[in-house]
Amino acid sequence: MIIKKSSIIILVQMLLICNLLKGQETIMADYSAVYVEKLVAVAKENNPNGKVFEHQVNIAKNMLNGEKTSWVSSFTFSYLARSNSSSVDIVNPQLLTGYQFGVSLNPGTLFKIPFNIKTAKEQVKISYLTKEAYDLQLESDVKSRYLLYLQSLSGLRLQNKIVLDAESIFKDMKIKYERSEITFLDYNNASMSLSTAYLTRIQAETSLIAAKVTLEALLAKKLEEIK
Repeated sequence: MIIKKSSIIILVQMLLICNLLKGQETIMADYSAVYVEKLVAVAKENNPNGKVFEHQVNIAKNMLNGEKTSWVSSFTFSYLARSNSSSVDIVNPQLLTGYQFGVSLNPGTLFKIPFNIKTAKEQVKISYLTKEAYDLQLESDVKSRYLLYLQSLSGLRLQNKIVLDAESIFKDMKIKYERSEITFLDYNNASMSLSTAYLTRIQAETSLIAAKVTLEALLAKKLEEIK
């Protein structure tokens, strides 16, 4: 009689688990494309690495502007003031008096300017492309980590239901064991199942916290602050 009751109890447990799995939640219930895009926008605005790339773009622009005005350095301007004194300097005679101005040109420096400007323009393009590549990678990482967060959240909800089910079964098995309606082995199996459910829930909670932390590392902001 006890064997038959044990078989029935095991069958009931299996049916409960099957019903629980059939009714489990999906991440699509929590997924929002609009919210994901908001997370991406927040990450692009707040992530320190993004600001680094923005500064690199500004540096490249400044270098280009500097090269465009560098042609001035090819010319050297000088002036000399000679006195109008009537005395004659035999060592260094002065044929002209007053202020004298002179301009000298460095052809080597002047000819390099177009190439330097072209290189600076290419550097600006590279800085923009680097920033765009970073933004695309950041967007991909935010979406991936958000999906992982939703997956962990859904997994924890499911595990909470499994714990409730395991607690209910254990209470029922305990009453039956106290009435000598089942064996100690059946009672012990229910107890071990409950302990396993508790442990698995702790692991699910840890996974959810870890997923949330890694996502917030990209956002540079708490997830609760983003509505």
